[in-house]
Amino acid sequence: MIVTRKIGSLVRGKTTPFQIYAACLLGALLGFIPSFSHAPALMLLWILLLLVLNANLFLAGIVLLLSKLVMLVAMPVIFAVGRLLLEGPTQGLFKTLINAPVTAYSGLDYYAVAGGQLVALILGFASAFFLKRSITNYRKKMMTLSEDSQRLKKYNEKTWIKVLKFLFLGKGRGKKSYEELLSVKMGNPVRIWGLAIVVFLGVVLGVGFSKLTAPLLTSLAKSNLETANGATVDLDSVDLRLQEGKLEVLGLAMADAQDLDTNIFSSNRIVADVNTSDLLRKRFSIDNLVLENAASGEARATPGEQIGPRPKSDKKIEMPDFDDLDSVLENADEWKDRLAQAKRWLEQITAGGEEAEQAPSWKEELNGRIRALGHVNVKADFLTEGSPTLWIRRIEAKGIKSPYFEGATLDLNGTDLSTHPSLAGAAPTLSLVSDNDKFDARLSLAGASGTGTNDLNLLYKDLAVDPLAAKIKSDGQPPLSGGTMDIDLSGNIGTVENDLVAQVKFAGTTARIGGDPVSLDGVTLPLAIRGPLDRPGIKLESNALEKIAGSVLKKKAAEEVSKKLGLEGDKADAAGQLLDGLFKKKK
Repeated sequence: MIVTRKIGSLVRGKTTPFQIYAACLLGALLGFIPSFSHAPALMLLWILLLLVLNANLFLAGIVLLLSKLVMLVAMPVIFAVGRLLLEGPTQGLFKTLINAPVTAYSGLDYYAVAGGQLVALILGFASAFFLKRSITNYRKKMMTLSEDSQRLKKYNEKTWIKVLKFLFLGKGRGKKSYEELLSVKMGNPVRIWGLAIVVFLGVVLGVGFSKLTAPLLTSLAKSNLETANGATVDLDSVDLRLQEGKLEVLGLAMADAQDLDTNIFSSNRIVADVNTSDLLRKRFSIDNLVLENAASGEARATPGEQIGPRPKSDKKIEMPDFDDLDSVLENADEWKDRLAQAKRWLEQITAGGEEAEQAPSWKEELNGRIRALGHVNVKADFLTEGSPTLWIRRIEAKGIKSPYFEGATLDLNGTDLSTHPSLAGAAPTLSLVSDNDKFDARLSLAGASGTGTNDLNLLYKDLAVDPLAAKIKSDGQPPLSGGTMDIDLSGNIGTVENDLVAQVKFAGTTARIGGDPVSLDGVTLPLAIRGPLDRPGIKLESNALEKIAGSVLKKKAAEEVSKKLGLEGDKADAAGQLLDGLFKKKK
């Protein structure tokens, strides 16, 4: 009943054309913002205007809800409109707004926000025009009827008219005549109590800024981290002390998107030295970032939840003489999930940099981002100018615990990590080293900054063979058994193509070739790894295979010759050496 009479008040009440247009426009503009974290400045602006301007709040609420529904249904269309704005003739205007103080927080670098605001203006104007015209026509009709009292009396005696009047108007119909209602065009544009609320909130925010920044920053950080991680992120608090230039993060735990029962990373406390000069331009420059009590792979108290769509590989690699993961590993799906997650992180780290000549078209790259993040979370990063939106000049974490390195801890160091390496002008670097010297990984993303190539160097010593061999596809028995191996991996890495070589050296390991055991003790096998990071191709170099196969053939030939001639002991060894010489000459 309350709702219907609110609708009736629009028709018979004091609602002016200004109130209708203000309500429809502001309701639509608010409704087409995906969330507060996407466009905090825009959302605050429209809410403040809705309070201050004398817009019809009931109508604004209805339009807001309808706009949300339209946004959900028409998101691909809104995204396309955003592309037209951010990549078309108006790109210069949006680039200025995205990089200017305060307006940098408007979220206009999101395709969905930019496109949504234009669609909101169009739908808001259209709905206001239609509604205002309908109300005006109704009032004109009723004004004509009121001039003919007999006709109006007969009209009002109809049962369905009485029911509608009761539902929508109640007993009172307003003191003003329809002629008076039609004569009012503007009315009072300012809502006095709304202006008082805005002033009061401004004073409260000014006085209690230090107390309110922590919840606001915590909410923004949690939302953005979950989008980047693809799974639940627990965060106790984020506290920014501008006077001291300090940022403190407490209780961070990021759920593993591929194993929601564990944390891919957690830290009790993170402390950062923040450069506050660029905060108004939405630039977070951190001079030094220290992570305390960091860990990876720990079990969660409660399972996390998936955030956004899970990345998928829609086609297999096509490269002659190379096998994809499915044909090599039993647990290929798990590896592909991990590599897809690594690729997503690498894309975020190298955003703004340029890939090799084999880079996909912008349309293909954009479609990949949409599949990984969803339409609402894709940004036009290339419009950011001046400096990266996030720049960590130095990061340090000592003694990281991980179940993958029992009895050892890891030290993490990084430099110049940013959202736009090309704007930072320095190559992002990361290193992860164990305290027992068995693991050493170093990554340089000079290709992203335009100063060189993306290089990966990884050394893993004394890795047990049996657990890994159990995951390799075979005909019932592991192809390798016993001993350990050292892996020395190096080469170029990127989100589009990779060119890596892994030198695998065995110690005390036996291989099964043709049903016979062959010692690989001291043997080094080179593996080539090429292709996209989430769909790499793997190839064992042919000369290494020839070497192993030759040793098997020589052994078998020596055994057969000795058996036929009845040779034993030193004579059998001599026959083996003779055959060895023949094999070398043949080669």
